[in-house]
Amino acid sequence: MSEDARVYGGQPPEEPAPRLASAVQWLIAINVAVYFFQLTVLKPSDVQFALGFQTKNLGHQWWTIGTYMFVHGGFWFLALNMYTLWLFGPRLEQKWGTREFLRFYLFCGLGGWFAHLAFVPGDSLLIGASSAVFGVMLAYASLWPDEQLLVFGVIPATVRWLVVFAAALNVVGGISSTGAQGGVAYLAHAGGLAAGWLYLRMTAAVNLDRLRESVSPV
Repeated sequence: MSEDARVYGGQPPEEPAPRLASAVQWLIAINVAVYFFQLTVLKPSDVQFALGFQTKNLGHQWWTIGTYMFVHGGFWFLALNMYTLWLFGPRLEQKWGTREFLRFYLFCGLGGWFAHLAFVPGDSLLIGASSAVFGVMLAYASLWPDEQLLVFGVIPATVRWLVVFAAALNVVGGISSTGAQGGVAYLAHAGGLAAGWLYLRMTAAVNLDRLRESVSPV
């Protein structure tokens, strides 16, 4: 047994996460490309209303249930989401695999859409990747809760408490506001966190790895 295996209790240590995993790379590229089209080829409002979700369009613009996750209302909104995805996504994708990571990401995005549909009155526009990104943060915290990070390279934070703070901020913001206050869809963010928690609970109960192993010979 190698020295590394002895140190880690008989299990080899995890390899360091790639700087940019494939799914994370594509997600960032698509979001940036859509924002580029907003600024150059088409009007931002045209892109937002074509790909963003509004309750009145549920019957005939069904694709907006998913495409809203790739549209942003401004540069800093996009930059913060993509930075957070870059910070937490690659290691999680390496741990789970690309398919599982994408499945989780989209599930959290749909959770944000459902929370917006169910709890936000009126017909406000829902755009942004925040719901899915909050789910990624939650999954990262469930696997590496005590890891120390330097947010923006300056602010020290433990992953667990960073996610707790983000969750509390969005729940309080959602309760105290209606719709998207100041352009922030607090309840959709909380929905992404709730969907991530539900997904993690379901997969823990089912144990997908063992299920795959048992059905793969068949």
